[in-house]
Amino acid sequence: GLPPALAARGHRVMTISPRYDQYKDAWDTSVAVEVKVGDSIEIVRFFHCYKRGVDRVFVDHPMFLEKVWGKTASKIYGPKAGLDYLDNELRFSLLCQAALEAPKVLNLNSSNYFSGPYGEDVLFIANDWHTALIPCYLKSTYQSRGI
Repeated sequence: GLPPALAARGHRVMTISPRYDQYKDAWDTSVAVEVKVGDSIEIVRFFHCYKRGVDRVFVDHPMFLEKVWGKTASKIYGPKAGLDYLDNELRFSLLCQAALEAPKVLNLNSSNYFSGPYGEDVLFIANDWHTALIPCYLKSTYQSRGI
């Protein structure tokens, strides 16, 4: 409810989520970025749709899709309650880093009022443990470079 409420008050709003499925309204933006995860460089792509005044962005990477394409019986966070998948840290590090790049690299022409990239003048709301690294990356990686 918060993103559409902020949009209704005139703010430009983007939500960012893992692409766990084929969302019927989301289209491939053809924008890809490299993200360092652990000891490797991973490439993520962004999918986008515009609903209720909100740019809805989905981070596309096999680490997300494999959790729902039959390999884990659609259990996204762990094999059973109370247990985590061993790659959760890597997956959500990837999500957080991609989320920080999205406002800079996506050129979204979603409405008559908003178009183009969001740029650097943005506010991030990290609302769950999956996004807990966003403030850390903002401080250690972006703030140190003056971004």
